[in-house]
Amino acid sequence: MILFALAIAPAALAAPGKPAARSKPAATAASSGPALTLVYGDDHVFGITPPAGWTVDDTSGLGSKIRVVLYPRGQKWASAPTVMYANPLHQDERARKTVAQMIDHDVKAFRKAQPKGKVTVAPILRTTKGKVAEVRYFAADGTEAHEAVAYIPEDDLVMLLVLSSREPGGFRKALPAFETMVKGYQFVGGDIQTPSAPKK
Repeated sequence: MILFALAIAPAALAAPGKPAARSKPAATAASSGPALTLVYGDDHVFGITPPAGWTVDDTSGLGSKIRVVLYPRGQKWASAPTVMYANPLHQDERARKTVAQMIDHDVKAFRKAQPKGKVTVAPILRTTKGKVAEVRYFAADGTEAHEAVAYIPEDDLVMLLVLSSREPGGFRKALPAFETMVKGYQFVGGDIQTPSAPKK
């Protein structure tokens, strides 16, 4: 699948490192909502809670080096017109950037690729753990936005949560689900060994 995001936010797909390991649902109380899905990266773990009606898939995006993807239930990552995904952008220890600098880089790259494009500063969102997510909407033709990127700072990386749609009205319809995904995001920690099956 050629993601709309390739022309929108280069940082969103520029996450170096090994592909994510398999993820698994975390235990939750029977009365709670959807389970938190833990995603194991090369050196960190984070959690995603799927919005109602959305599927969490930790396999289909690996070919594009995307840690975990979401799409409407009953559809597929390769063909769904509206998708969401999470991807960590690791910091370069020799030249660490602030979230503002990363956003500025993405905006400049977008405007260079899309001279008629428009970038909108959206209201900030807060995760359940109190993290502040800076959000930008991107419109390639300068009219209706079709992509949203939430930038969430962690100690050694910035987590990018993305909504991308190539269907008229798909962006607006999926915005509540995107906001739910951002609010439910949790960073578990870094310097965590990816679990592996015991040797036989």
